[in-house]
Amino acid sequence: MGQKVKSKVSQKFLTYLFFLLIAVAIWYLNALNKDYTADFRFAVRYTDMPEGKILANTLPDYLFLTIQAQGFTLLRYRFRLMLTPIMLEASYNTMQRKNNSVQGKYFLSTQSMFGRIAAQLRSDVRLQQISPDTLHFHFTETISRNIPVKPAIQMQFEKGFLPTGNMLIEPARVIVTGPQTIIDTMQYVHTQSKVFRRLNSSLSAPINLLPVSQLRFSTNEVKITQAIERHTEATIVVPIEAINMPEGTTMRLFPGSVTVNCLVPISDYEKMQPHLFRAVVDYNYLKDITDNQAKARVALLRTPDFVVELRFHPYNVDFIIEK
Repeated sequence: MGQKVKSKVSQKFLTYLFFLLIAVAIWYLNALNKDYTADFRFAVRYTDMPEGKILANTLPDYLFLTIQAQGFTLLRYRFRLMLTPIMLEASYNTMQRKNNSVQGKYFLSTQSMFGRIAAQLRSDVRLQQISPDTLHFHFTETISRNIPVKPAIQMQFEKGFLPTGNMLIEPARVIVTGPQTIIDTMQYVHTQSKVFRRLNSSLSAPINLLPVSQLRFSTNEVKITQAIERHTEATIVVPIEAINMPEGTTMRLFPGSVTVNCLVPISDYEKMQPHLFRAVVDYNYLKDITDNQAKARVALLRTPDFVVELRFHPYNVDFIIEK
């Protein structure tokens, strides 16, 4: 008996719920047929900007539109089904000069573009208001400069391998066009950061330039080339030369040579000769010394460009000046 009562109650509740849902649906559909007003954010795209000019300020990416339409239409906008970008003409025909004393500054009243913006909406939508009401433009003259490229890369080598010679950049310089206030402060055009790991052969790779707001580059990519070879350790004895000696004066050095240790590419190992190096002691730094225990500092004035990680000894030598 109790189960039959529960079953009847459940059936009545489900029937009630069914008709309630139908009533809500009818009410909702009826409500959506009415007109409502709502605010929406539309992306904006600026067109027809003056040629040969660069925009020095930042424009808003969105316009806020107050529109009136049936609930069904607004619901589609609410779910972003019809929020296509607004195309806004920003030419000398639509803008007004802000102040005759301020070069390159203009403003555009969005109210003056009301009809053009409304025409881009659906025919069953009525535009009520646009925000912001004014857009400000600051244009500057463009200049061009040929600026060197500076790579922002790191190279990590496998054991025994090192770079040989200088890195090549193609092109080594790019033409940069943009506002003079920005370009005048530029010393280099930088590449994007990149790390090359476990290098054991010559490197040749494209790398993108780092974009700079409001600037255009003649190319957005350069090619870097770096020769990489296996290196080996080399040792060579180089005689020390006394320089800036006055006439009639001689200097004796003890020892009279230095031992140079360095890393050299295997392909250049046979080129290693003492005459490619120049080790010197400068008389001008010694002529006024009265300390008998003083030593002369050795300097390497010339080394071949293919050696790396160079070191030598001794750094200081004994000397006797004879007149």
